[in-house]
Amino acid sequence: MNTYGKIAEGLAAWLTFEHRCGRANLFSEASLAHPLGNLLQYRFDGRVLAEVEHSVLAPLQKGRGSKPRVDFAVTGSEGIFDLVVEAKWASNSPTLPSDFLRDIVRLDLMGRAHAREALLLLAGEQREVRKLFRNPAFLPHPTPSAKTYAYRGNKDLLPIGDKFKASLRFAPVSPHRRAVIMRALRPFASLPVSRLVRIERSGPFPRNATARSYEVYLWRVMSTADGMFIPREEYPERGA
Repeated sequence: MNTYGKIAEGLAAWLTFEHRCGRANLFSEASLAHPLGNLLQYRFDGRVLAEVEHSVLAPLQKGRGSKPRVDFAVTGSEGIFDLVVEAKWASNSPTLPSDFLRDIVRLDLMGRAHAREALLLLAGEQREVRKLFRNPAFLPHPTPSAKTYAYRGNKDLLPIGDKFKASLRFAPVSPHRRAVIMRALRPFASLPVSRLVRIERSGPFPRNATARSYEVYLWRVMSTADGMFIPREEYPERGA
């Protein structure tokens, strides 16, 4: 098992332990910070920092207010982070699909020049994780056409099931995915973002989770040379 797999396995074990102690009602995205920070610190040589200002987005926000941040970063050499991490809790929030994709864009922006590795982590009850994966925008189009084939709309949006690698396209996209992609890209309306991002999955951990038990997925987010686009220009009907 590689380093990332061990981190995911450790976090899944922590969730199970806390559940056995009757503390499942406290689970949220914020509750992952303490165990995940400890696991990262044990597995990496660099210093683990929490709530680090996003190297691309933070300088663009002027004035007062909290600046955009990534959940964790591991310091490296030459001013580049060895790793940046975003963590998501599998809740029943209706915005979870677009929030999930938005974190991939945020990680891709960091990975282009400011981090050697970018990692998205998803944790939660198996039934809630499966609910996210069954979102219509994440699934192949139920009635494929020439247009959906042209825009890869005939395939799962993410590498799940028996797929471990995928190319996540943000433009152009199949019509049945347009709404969720637009919502995800709204914060980046005027900023160049990648048309295509490569994703590699690890997990789920543990392998034998049941509907009411907890599992963890990891996706490595890798930038490509496929080109950039301005979301507002690609999706003018909603200004991204």
